[in-house]
Amino acid sequence: MEPGFNPGTSLGRDANVFLQFLGKYVLALLAPHIKYWSTPKQAARVITHVLLNESGRTGVYFDEEGQPMQASTLVRDPKFTAKVVAETRSLLTTPVAA
Repeated sequence: MEPGFNPGTSLGRDANVFLQFLGKYVLALLAPHIKYWSTPKQAARVITHVLLNESGRTGVYFDEEGQPMQASTLVRDPKFTAKVVAETRSLLTTPVAA
């Protein structure tokens, strides 16, 4: 689940004071009206919908409205996904130097 850009949260707490102010008091007001932006309340509603979905389907992507959506062309490519899985397994089994 990708909740979208949430400017009203403290995810930008390491930003300078001006950007923190901008995110909290200006951009947060715009978020409900801009595609791919969200608020914590909207994100929580979508996440709850996804978690309580009784369809039993797995591996489903959901948009910012909580509607099922198709994954990108690259993610749907079996050769690409096999490569990602193989590289991930290789990475996870590689010992880390001390």
